[in-house]
Amino acid sequence: MAARVLVVDDSRLVTDIVKSRLESQGYRVSLAYSGEEALEMIHADPPDLLVLDIRLPGMDGYEVCRRLRQDPDPAVRDLPVIALTSMDDTSVGFEAGMDDYLNKDFDLLELGNRIAFVLRLRGIEA
Repeated sequence: MAARVLVVDDSRLVTDIVKSRLESQGYRVSLAYSGEEALEMIHADPPDLLVLDIRLPGMDGYEVCRRLRQDPDPAVRDLPVIALTSMDDTSVGFEAGMDDYLNKDFDLLELGNRIAFVLRLRGIEA
């Protein structure tokens, strides 16, 4: 069964491009446009991996990740997170519990490779 990836970004252009590329690589992709929407979707049906923009309106990506890491449900708490950011401060994200970072000017092939790598580390079939 294909790995399920939730992509969270307030830009529909970014989410549509990422979704198209990841689906072409065999992933099942869901989209959210805010931190609050992402948390609702994750609690309803946790994906295998989260691709999360840091700069979201309202609840930012750091706070989303902190809440995930404090959740009592291991399917939520242990969810792998790859952050997308245009900022340089990666230490804050790692402290919040993110597994990997990509600069917002990322290459779609690199994103797919990093997703496969993180899933493999977690023992999840891509």
